[in-house]
Amino acid sequence: MGVRVPPLAPGIKGLQAMQIAVEKKEGAELSFKVEVPKERVEEELSRAFRKLVREAKVPGFRKGKVPRKIFEHRFGQEVLQKEAIKRLYPEVYQEVVVQQNLSPIIEPTLEILQFSPNKPLILRIDLVTKPEVKLGKYKGIKVKERKIETSKDEITRALGQLQEQYADYPPVKEKRGVRDNDWVTLDWQVFYKGKLLARGVEKNFTFQIGSSVFPPSFSQGLIGLKTGEKRSLEIQFPLNYPRKDFAGREITFEVTLKQIREKRVPPIDGKFVKNLKFNSLKSLRKHIKENIAKTKKNWEEKRLSSETVRKVVEDSKVDLPLSLVEGKVDERRSQLENRLKERETSLENYIKDQKLSEKELREKLKSEVEKDLKTYFVLEAIAEQEKIEVREEEIEERLKSLVRGKVEEKDIIRLKNSLAASGELKILTAELRNEKVIDFLYHQAKIERKHRS
Repeated sequence: MGVRVPPLAPGIKGLQAMQIAVEKKEGAELSFKVEVPKERVEEELSRAFRKLVREAKVPGFRKGKVPRKIFEHRFGQEVLQKEAIKRLYPEVYQEVVVQQNLSPIIEPTLEILQFSPNKPLILRIDLVTKPEVKLGKYKGIKVKERKIETSKDEITRALGQLQEQYADYPPVKEKRGVRDNDWVTLDWQVFYKGKLLARGVEKNFTFQIGSSVFPPSFSQGLIGLKTGEKRSLEIQFPLNYPRKDFAGREITFEVTLKQIREKRVPPIDGKFVKNLKFNSLKSLRKHIKENIAKTKKNWEEKRLSSETVRKVVEDSKVDLPLSLVEGKVDERRSQLENRLKERETSLENYIKDQKLSEKELREKLKSEVEKDLKTYFVLEAIAEQEKIEVREEEIEERLKSLVRGKVEEKDIIRLKNSLAASGELKILTAELRNEKVIDFLYHQAKIERKHRS
């Protein structure tokens, strides 16, 4: 029989006589054939019987007083074997890991090859260990910095964005119809083939004419409509539209226009500059230029870090286990499917929209997974080589930054314990360690600097 059982906490005892043989080996994927002495097996079967017989109900016997032969005849030996495996497997697994000096990275697979009376228990345990990493050069990586410049057009665009932030939307007083870029407030009812949809009534919906929220025909159908007027719109929605009850259908909107608003942006004048706490337009433009340069510098540092890591990873060799890669591909496919469901669409629609086949999607995900896994293991190997570790205070500082508002030390300790119990603390620690390794590689790189203006 074959079962999948996650490794539990170790409980090794009396397994010195256990025989372990490597049955096959392919990269980081290992298979072990393990033989547990019959005496140890019988000991665990007896313990399993003593536990289960306490609640066993057999006519003519009190609880806990049923003889083992009668218990096995009534309930079957498989019940005892299943209970015994719950204790034996974690001990056997841990012994294999310790004896073979392994570092498993995914859930192992257990297959019971033999479990018979008065015979040794024979198990096959398939597991995947950390792949071997052969690091290439990772110090003194040569990267070129791009010249950082700030143009007048960029400053002008930033000024325009400031204007947008301070725009207001007063109601249109003149009696005119809807125009391009107007903001409108609508009430509507939505029908499909004459039937009102479940979520088909909307009040005070605000919409900008020309927005991509709806197909272009929706905005076009509102042009010229005046406040208080009604209009019927027949709108064809694409197959990949996020709202499922609209996707691929011709939907009828019975619309009432309640209000038209027109966006007005303030002029860039003395009043505008003063409201932003600047003495002059010149000082405002200077401030914008400095901020743009600072942002670009941060982007460039991140790009240089990424390029350094990419070169380090490309120069290293990692023998990724196929089962690990395929498992991660399945995981990412499921995550993508769930995200699409939250947006009220489907993986099938996504594949059509991206013009992919199922096979091409898997290949795309596989390429991403292989790149991410190789990067992870290379960074981990460098951390071990350079003895880069994450201190407790660094973890606590990160947790404080993640929690909004003022927090006490006891709150951070409580949060840390909670994350440790769920396994998320290990993930956070790994992320912090990788950040430190990337920072180490960046500062070890030979960067050809450019003049900044």
